[in-house]
Amino acid sequence: MNNTETKYKGITITNTPTEKYPQLVTFTKTVKKASEVLNKQFLTLDYALKYIDNLELHLWERQTQLRIERQEAKKAERELLKLNGLNFLKTE
Repeated sequence: MNNTETKYKGITITNTPTEKYPQLVTFTKTVKKASEVLNKQFLTLDYALKYIDNLELHLWERQTQLRIERQEAKKAERELLKLNGLNFLKTE
């Protein structure tokens, strides 16, 4: 069990046992979008896998929210251009 690695959804999890915590695991390699969790430690592999699943869900939600905000901003900009065009025609 010493120094064995597990890969899960782009994150490499390495066993780093200590006397006090014999099942301790650490994230040793990550994908770019999850770089903030590099070297994070967990008591068991199960906790680490659950954390990765929750992290993936959080990243997906954040990405979706940003995409929706960009779409709404483009829509608002088009509407504003339409309104400004109408105002410009009225002043002539």
